[in-house]
Formats: sequence, structure tokens, C-alpha cells
Amino acid sequence: MITIFIDESGTLPDTKDKVIVIAAVGVFIPSKIDKIFKALQKKRDSKTKARELKFYTAGNKTKDLFFEKIAKEDFEIFVLEVEKMNRKIPDTPENFAVLCWILLNDILTFCPNIKEVILDRHFSRDYDTKQFNKFLHELLPNHPQISHVDSKFENRVNIADMIAGAVLSKEAGKTDKYFNIITSKIISEKRLNWTEAKKKFLNKKLV
Repeated sequence: MITIFIDESGTLPDTKDKVIVIAAVGVFIPSKIDKIFKALQKKRDSKTKARELKFYTAGNKTKDLFFEKIAKEDFEIFVLEVEKMNRKIPDTPENFAVLCWILLNDILTFCPNIKEVILDRHFSRDYDTKQFNKFLHELLPNHPQISHVDSKFENRVNIADMIAGAVLSKEAGKTDKYFNIITSKIISEKRLNWTEAKKKFLNKKLV
């Protein structure tokens, strides 16, 4: 059984973000993530040790070590890249559920035996999280168990933030260094625009 960690990089509403990336990392033994983080903790200086491990706040040495270790593990990576087409898209439970549904559909094709899906908590309000769960269940009635966690307390989910950040960095033309390190670990990489994503959703509702 595999545990899936999901996080995103980029946002739907901000027009500066041309692409939003949702990344998932499949792990058979989640404790392996703890070992990676402990190794990184030893290398980080006192100023950064207290911070969460996030792609856009981690230093280059931390990123180098993280991605080198990821490349050696039997982790499975799934990526969804959505071109926003210069649109300001509302960050609603329905819209985010559509993106996660598309990604989860791909994951289930390769990994039908999922123990649990753990998402970095996307919405601050419990109501929005419940609405997200409702929409996702309508789209994917037989989806695996899903948990929403605060990455400050459940830091394993930050592994997905690092992967999503590496993909967005490549898409934004900043650096493809870290993406290239994990290329061999990517099981599925899907790219579509927002119109195509919504069309999939509308077609699903008509079935």
C-alpha cells in the first residue's frame, strides 16, 4: 500500500502565476521521509533550522541535498501542470477539487492500492475544506481516504511542496536543475490549460 502526499505551487487567483502545479509523491514507507528531513536538519544553519522545509525558502545547499536524496529513493512522483491563460481564477473548493480530481485519476491508474492521500491544508476555513471533500467525492466517489494536514505539524507533506516548487521553477524559467534531478522518478506528468480542466469537469457532471 502506498501513501500519497499532495501540495501545490503557484496560485489560481494571482495573474503573475502563469501555471499552477499540483504535485503528488507516493511513498511506500513514509518514515523514509523523516530520515531525509533529519539529514537535512543536521546540515542547515541555526537560522533555517526552525523553518519549515519549503522550496521557495530553502537555501541552494538544502535543495541540492534534498533532491539528491529523493533521486535515490523508491518514491513515485505525479505532476499536474495547469496553464492559467492569464486568468484570475477564483480559489474555490470546487475549482481546487477539479484539479485534485484530475491528478488523482492519473495516480489511481498507476497506483490502485492507495492507503491514504494526505494534502497540505489548502483552505483556512473548515467549511471550505468540507466543501472540497464534497466536490471531490462527487467527482471520484471511490477515492481513497483523504486527510488535510497543517504542514507545520505534519512535515512529511512538505516533500510534495518541494517537488511542486521544482516543477514551477522550471515552468517559470528560473531553473530546471532540480526538476532534472527527479525526472526519472516522475511516473506521470500531465499538462493542460484551465479551459480543458473545466471541460473535463463539465463532461463528468453530464455523465
